[in-house]
Amino acid sequence: MATRWFLLAILTGSYGAGAFGMLGISPLSPSLVAGFGLTRLQVALMVPSIYLGGLLFSLPAGRLADRVGVRPSLLGGLVVGAAGLAAGATAPTFPAFLFCLFVAGSGWSVVNPALGKAIMDLFPAPERGMAMGIKQMGLTLGGIASALVLPRVAATLGWRAAVALSGAVVALAVSFIWRPLGGLGRGAPAVAPTLVATPSDWSWARRPPILAFFASGLILGMVQAAVLSYLPLYTVQALGFDAIGAGLLVACSQAGGAVSRLALGVASDRWLAERRSVWLALTGCVGAATFAGYAFWPVSAPLGAGALAFATGVGAYGWVGVFFVISAELGGVRRVGLLSGAAFASIVVGLLIGPAVFGVLLDHWDSYAVPWVVFAALATLVTTATLLAGPAIDRERR
Repeated sequence: MATRWFLLAILTGSYGAGAFGMLGISPLSPSLVAGFGLTRLQVALMVPSIYLGGLLFSLPAGRLADRVGVRPSLLGGLVVGAAGLAAGATAPTFPAFLFCLFVAGSGWSVVNPALGKAIMDLFPAPERGMAMGIKQMGLTLGGIASALVLPRVAATLGWRAAVALSGAVVALAVSFIWRPLGGLGRGAPAVAPTLVATPSDWSWARRPPILAFFASGLILGMVQAAVLSYLPLYTVQALGFDAIGAGLLVACSQAGGAVSRLALGVASDRWLAERRSVWLALTGCVGAATFAGYAFWPVSAPLGAGALAFATGVGAYGWVGVFFVISAELGGVRRVGLLSGAAFASIVVGLLIGPAVFGVLLDHWDSYAVPWVVFAALATLVTTATLLAGPAIDRERR
């Protein structure tokens, strides 16, 4: 028992280090706007550039994790991510910077399916929600650290130094974790070492409840990416904070995500374990309420703005752990990597669309109220759809 919790700590730390690099682009957006002379609409291209690689490679990455095991796929993904960020720090133009983010995101796309497989391999069903919540806390803790550190580095040394630091943190994690992860071994020996999928591996694609589940992930991905991309600018342009203050509010939102991921993971193990989808509906409800608050009752007082940002993190980020537990259980031991990859791919589509939708609405109406209202409606749609389709989704897991 102690070994699997130690390995979970290692996996969580590696996820946090990767998140420090990838999520660090969000709090750096005000500095990048000044550095590259960007418009508000161009901001919408940065976070999707990271996740475009996920759209292209998450399913192959899931198969890779199933076949070769957690350790080589996880470490390889982190190495590619670190290399992309290091190159981004030297990018001469904004298009070149976006390409470097794409390379980094391609490596990042391998990480989540590998971690999903690790959770399924290490933990029995009654502990998976907690384990996945702890693992997902690594993502938001990395996001908190980047939001607190990187804007200050950018203010002192420039955005290039901040991006270079992001890549260095990811690379440093690889050097620390490669030996402890040797205990994870390779994939199940009963599975032939081939990456060719069989027709039965894709039978889930013909089941409407699973497709509905992935559709909810797409919308939740839209919500998450819009908050990642535009909460820092909203804080500066609409609430009057400076770049460092915006970083603090981003950290508050990441803290909300970290706490809620763990809390929801534990809750989904202890209560309504057969109805994990209910917890997805809850986060959608919180997201709808906070986005409506940004639209109609903007709060500029520091304590109030921090509290609202924390609640925003619950709605925008808190659902991820439960979502990936459900996807892993849908896949079972043999297809956990594939279904985790499919779940990540559905989220990535939303991550690509969300900032563009928010940016177009903001540009057209020249007001933050309209996009926040639209995203409050999307969060409400997820809540409603999950409550209606949830029983069928949960039956597919059994």
